[in-house]
Amino acid sequence: MREAVLVGNMSSRHGKRLFVAARTLLEQRGLSVAASHPVADHRELRRVVKAAAAARAPLVVVAGGDGSQTIAAGALAHAETVLGVIPAGTGNSFAQTLGIGTHLEPAIDAIVNGTVVEVDLGIVNGTYFANFTTLGLSSEIAGDTPRWLKNAFGVVAYGVEALVPLLYHRALQCNVKYAKNRLNFMTHQIIVANGRYYGDKPLLPQASIVDGCLTFFATRSASRFEALKTYVALARGTQQRLNDAEFFEAPSMTIQADRKMPVAIDGNLLEKTKCARFEIARKALRVMVPAGFNGQS
Repeated sequence: MREAVLVGNMSSRHGKRLFVAARTLLEQRGLSVAASHPVADHRELRRVVKAAAAARAPLVVVAGGDGSQTIAAGALAHAETVLGVIPAGTGNSFAQTLGIGTHLEPAIDAIVNGTVVEVDLGIVNGTYFANFTTLGLSSEIAGDTPRWLKNAFGVVAYGVEALVPLLYHRALQCNVKYAKNRLNFMTHQIIVANGRYYGDKPLLPQASIVDGCLTFFATRSASRFEALKTYVALARGTQQRLNDAEFFEAPSMTIQADRKMPVAIDGNLLEKTKCARFEIARKALRVMVPAGFNGQS
């Protein structure tokens, strides 16, 4: 592929700067940018990416954060068009899951000299997601954290915004079904991941975006103090060591709560619902990754 459509989310943390820099570097490395589209929001991004796929563009390069990448991934699900990822957001978990990391130069190298792989996408209540879905407290924090705060302080913004919800959040009574198993417990938050990373730490050591499974993580506790411990453990990557941790991998699952819970995909609030149904879309997205990528880079 020697030609690409470049799309940049101007509201992403580093979207404006990396959109311009990416075009220069791609063309310097011999890849022709047939069209470039600076977009203002996710709705416009989805429209531009779907139009490029409909026009059979061989490659669409998206500069944006996890929210932008998950929108692009959904728009390109089961299409021939390949996605190129420029990490330009706050967490950039999807780029890390793909072995690209968080910087521009490795991303450009993956697009120009990497290889195409088919990775899985998750689906929650009919909506595709690239990396992870959160339910409960984390979704509330994601929905309440203003973009200016994320742009100014990066992932620290989530910690700042978490202070008040942690004091007042009520635990959810959840019923989880997967395979022939059923779990019933109180918790403040649940994470269901398609990708490997949550923030900059693997959710589980064996998690992969090419294994046909979703990863489930929660802690069995109604205590706000325990919720704070979970939040800290997730930031440090030590969540598996928590005594009340519940985790497993499965291709599908259903989560039923005792009241409507906020559901966010890749850091953006999707809906509030009492029931979330998850499934995996095997090899649904064609994406550029570094040479040697094995699903757990």
